[in-house]
Amino acid sequence: MNISSSELRNKILALYPEIEKFDMELVTEFSDEKGSWIITLVKNGETLFTHLENDDALECIEGQKCFYLENQIMGFMDAYCNSSNACSV
Repeated sequence: MNISSSELRNKILALYPEIEKFDMELVTEFSDEKGSWIITLVKNGETLFTHLENDDALECIEGQKCFYLENQIMGFMDAYCNSSNACSV
């Protein structure tokens, strides 16, 4: 199954509504060089870059949580959002 960038982005946003709640920018793009998805979160100039293997991305699309990505997102929120209150609504 081929995954589109918008399909993966929409699924991540559906699984992790905190991204939109805290007004973060989310970018998904496939890197042919790395053979994996590059996921970028941006909030007030702070940026998290992480990757998601294609198999993991497929699991996300099929309705399972993206466990590795969830750890990254929650780590970003803990380190940046929660400690600085920069992500308050």
